[in-house]
Amino acid sequence: MTTLAESALPTAAVLAVDDHPANLVALEAIFETLDVQLVTATSGREALQLASARAFAVILLDVVMPEMDGFEVLQKLRALPFASATPIILLTAYEFDPRDIESLQGTALVDYIVKPIASALLRAKVRALVSLYRRGEALAAKDRDIAMLAHDLQTPLASIAAGAALLQRTELDNRARAIAGRVTHTVKRMSDMVNDLTDYARAGQGPIPVLPKPVDLGELTRDVIDEYRQLDSSPRIRLEVTGDLRGSWDPNRLSQAMANLVANALNYGEGEIVVAGQEVRGGGGESTGDVVEMVVHNRGEPIPAELLPIIFNPFERGANERKGLGLGLFIVRAIVTAHGGTVDVTSSRADGTTFRIRLPRRR
Repeated sequence: MTTLAESALPTAAVLAVDDHPANLVALEAIFETLDVQLVTATSGREALQLASARAFAVILLDVVMPEMDGFEVLQKLRALPFASATPIILLTAYEFDPRDIESLQGTALVDYIVKPIASALLRAKVRALVSLYRRGEALAAKDRDIAMLAHDLQTPLASIAAGAALLQRTELDNRARAIAGRVTHTVKRMSDMVNDLTDYARAGQGPIPVLPKPVDLGELTRDVIDEYRQLDSSPRIRLEVTGDLRGSWDPNRLSQAMANLVANALNYGEGEIVVAGQEVRGGGGESTGDVVEMVVHNRGEPIPAELLPIIFNPFERGANERKGLGLGLFIVRAIVTAHGGTVDVTSSRADGTTFRIRLPRRR
């Protein structure tokens, strides 16, 4: 079933490769009822030229061809950027020997069909693969739209922030100064939301890029906490650091991750928030001191049990949650994963809520 997002995309293209034109005509008849563009090639060389210039949802590849057989074409296709992960269905006149299948490991081969082709079977396989491709394209288009929207919002937000900052530097009565301060705070929150949207779109295209450099995670976290203490006059955050927390990580990204966790605790926790950092010693096959752990703990209403398994998914929020976009914890996980680390959460009324990050030191 085609979704609304899929229907807005161009027709998906399927590449069929066979040295016998009559076989290609037969394939055209098989796919006549499918919403696909069938592109044909009568040789492996022609197929490689076509696949080097555009992406295909599926490639149907005859095995027995002159000059270059299907196995050789398959290997060469995987070296092309547009075809490196494209599903390929081999069309063959004989059953594969198990050793032939083993030789194809690592080439992302999806399937093969023995001739004479069962039309309904091939059509069903291609329909399913085309649907998966179009869903992926729909998600990519959505992420591009989000990234463009986030980019376009930054300029007006910067103008508002500059105007509020200028007002705070002028002679104002207490009420006007308080209003300007609230505007500044609101713009910062909106800017954080826009940055989260940008990172969400970037994460949809692969791991968030990180630029590791020597970092003291304890000092980095202290700076993050100091910023929040300036916004929240009550001394609600306590930092506890033990051991050596130096390593090689991206300081900007980890500051963002820790800030998201601290903000989450401030928004939904009660009373004192404890942020603790330590070396992980032993256990799980880890060498002493090779892993650094950061914990953010708060009391208050626990996270509902049904949300715990999906709390790091994008746009997941509690039923009464109205703060932010539900992307903060998703961004935390993306940043930690990009560093080769892990993040998890436990939450109960008795023990409170604890987010735990573990990062390989990588000095």
